[in-house]
Order: sequence, then structure tokens, then C-alpha cells
Amino acid sequence: MRRLAFALAALAAAVVLLAGWPAPTPAKAAVNLNVHVHDDYYHPAGYFIVGPGTDHFVAKANCQGLTPAPTCDALINGGDTITWVAPAPLASNLHSVTECTDNTFSVCGAGTAAGNPIEDSGTRQPPSPGPSGWPYGSIQFNDGGTYYYRCEIHPSTMRGRIVVLPNTAVGGSVLLFSDDSEANVYVWALIGTAALAMAAAAGVTWRRRRQVEPIDID
Repeated sequence: MRRLAFALAALAAAVVLLAGWPAPTPAKAAVNLNVHVHDDYYHPAGYFIVGPGTDHFVAKANCQGLTPAPTCDALINGGDTITWVAPAPLASNLHSVTECTDNTFSVCGAGTAAGNPIEDSGTRQPPSPGPSGWPYGSIQFNDGGTYYYRCEIHPSTMRGRIVVLPNTAVGGSVLLFSDDSEANVYVWALIGTAALAMAAAAGVTWRRRRQVEPIDID
């Protein structure tokens, strides 16, 4: 009986420990971020007001040149997509979106950077949609990291970066606080099993203590 009590107690402890392990939760829904193609710089939508004015000139000053400012980076999560658009009236020149290997923006072209899904849009003229115009994309980024690209027509002034963060909505949630209803049912089943096992172990111990050894009378 003592072995049974120990076995039940060990089972209860294992179940309690298992209930604290991380459980995967549903992945965050993918979203799309537009990157504006202006004359002659890129910047993510929403970072500045689109249209002629102070913000436009601030964006141009920050994003145009050999080293774009970090405020010009497109920041997304893994699984999100990017679409390059050319909003009127700020883009009328020919441009391209062409992947590069690194932050020197010196080696660029379709297929030059392993794992970079941008490829090469080819020369595009706004505002006509389709193969010769905008938008370009959407293009999905699954792996975390920084991806580089430039305009092949303006390689020294039009440069961009895409920073992909890991999708933190996948995994890492403790079962007890999971948003997944099935996971919550699973956790309560584990807790119930642990409670029964501990109750059984306690009952065995109590019964053994209540036992009275017979006394032999000579």
C-alpha cells in the first residue's frame, strides 16, 4: 500500500508540473502594411501624413539618402505582409523595389539574398495598376530578421529596411491563462486528475495510520 501511495503522489506531482508547461495558442492574424513609394524615398504608411506639407518633407529628410533613419523602417511581425504603393500626387517617377543582401545596399537583384522574399518588382510607373505599375505585393515575411531593398533607378537615395519580429502570439502562454478554450478544458482535466490522485494517496496513508496491529495474548 505504501508503494501505491508513493506512485499516486508521484503521478499527482507530474500532472501539476505538466499543467504549468507552455501551451501553443492560436497564431496572431496576419496583417498587411503598405510602404509608400514617393519621389524619391520609401516610408511605411501611417508614420507620416501622406500629402504635400511639413510631414512629407520630414519623411523625405529622414528616409532619403545612403542611410535611412530607423523611423523609416517597416516594422512587422512574422507572417505579416508588405505591399508597396505609390500614392498620388507624390509619386510620378519610375521606381523599383529590389531586394539587397545587406545594409550596404550594394548587392541587389532578384534572388541575390537567400531568404529575402522581396525579389525585384522591375521598373514601375504610377498610377497604372498591374505588372507595369503599382502596387507591388503583397509579400509575406515569415522569418524574423532585417530585410533590405532599394530602387534600382535611384540606388543612392531610395533605400529601405523591413524589420520582422517573431510572432510572439505563438506559444509561450501558460496553460492556466491560455486564450484557447480547448487548452483550458485540458488544464482543468489535469488539475482534477491531480486532485483525485492526491486524495487517493492521502486516503491510503490515513487508513494505514488507523490500522491497529493485533495483540497476541499468551
